[in-house]
Amino acid sequence: MKRYFLLPLISLSFLISCSSSDSSGAEDAIADTITQAGFDTLDMSRTIVNVPSLWKVEMEDDGSKERLEKPSDSALASLTAVQMIQALNESYPDIQLQMDHLSGDTAYLAIPESTYLTQQTGSTGAFNYLATVVYNVTELKGVKYVHLNFKGGDHAVPGTYSRDNFKRLR
Repeated sequence: MKRYFLLPLISLSFLISCSSSDSSGAEDAIADTITQAGFDTLDMSRTIVNVPSLWKVEMEDDGSKERLEKPSDSALASLTAVQMIQALNESYPDIQLQMDHLSGDTAYLAIPESTYLTQQTGSTGAFNYLATVVYNVTELKGVKYVHLNFKGGDHAVPGTYSRDNFKRLR
């Protein structure tokens, strides 16, 4: 009988301790998570960045094939090389381009961490990303070629590209 009396007593004390009103530990954990996610703890919204319209690969209306779509505004024409790279990096946060230099008619770019591009986007995703980069960077005055330096992988290889490499998307 003594055992039957202890079980409800232990259960009751367990329930009382679990329903304690001290939730400061949980609130701190939530605040840390919010801060790590990049939210303002008071506002809870992300900052909207004004990224110009870029060349991008879109699916035809009937879903038959992909094609390059021209930017919807003229803001692209006024961008510097650095601004162009920033716009591409904001549009594709998993693949970060770095401007190396411009020489003659070629822009030299690097992708220091290329694993996402070369191993995780698939062949079509990598091809479409390269097309997007090349079409946008060749909008810069005097640039006809884009040399991309990165560690090659299953779906993309480094090299010099022009718009001609992406004729099937026109």
